[in-house]
Amino acid sequence: MTTMLSFCNACGRVTDHDVVWERSAATTDPDDNVMETRDLAIRCRGCGECAIRKEQRLLGYGAEEPGEEDLVEVTYSPARLWRRAPDWLASVQEFDPDLRALLDEVYSATNDGQVRLLSMGVRSVLDHAMIRILGGDVGSFEAKLDRMVEQGHLTQKQRQNLSIVIDAGSASTHRGFKPPRVLLDEMLTVMESIIRDHYVTGPMLETAKAMIPPRPPRRRQSRL
Repeated sequence: MTTMLSFCNACGRVTDHDVVWERSAATTDPDDNVMETRDLAIRCRGCGECAIRKEQRLLGYGAEEPGEEDLVEVTYSPARLWRRAPDWLASVQEFDPDLRALLDEVYSATNDGQVRLLSMGVRSVLDHAMIRILGGDVGSFEAKLDRMVEQGHLTQKQRQNLSIVIDAGSASTHRGFKPPRVLLDEMLTVMESIIRDHYVTGPMLETAKAMIPPRPPRRRQSRL
């Protein structure tokens, strides 16, 4: 049994995989270019997760040396996740189960095949969170952002960042915009900072506040 390096969703990193099955087929186009498709069933040697890896190679033609293979594309089923859910995600369940369900769907879309769905999901999460934080729907996204600033939930800089993220999600929803991964990463980072501040860090610090011993009263110095 051969082994290869591949990214494992469960381990969250590149690991050794056993190749438990493989199949190859080749096709020739009208210009005599030969494309080889190779399907492999692979299993992580660490956690045992299984996946299908599909490789496409252009053989021979146009290569600098005879026999050289040019890797054209590699895809996986299930798709490889390039962003993992944060450890604190379970804490959201206690305060807002619906938001937790939305976040689970968002992180399941963090792969190269669902970028528009991910962009729209981030927008939906932010809309849901702002409605809950404000205690109701106050209208458009701009109105929500303004009210969040007025009530002290956001700074002007945070409002500006959120507005850009929401615009990207709206462009995916209405205009078919496909954000690049670098933008999606930043969209998720902005989303996570808002969720964590209001659903995790804030409640935790309020609880911790009661545990902090009060500062002792200052002693008055006697005058001679």
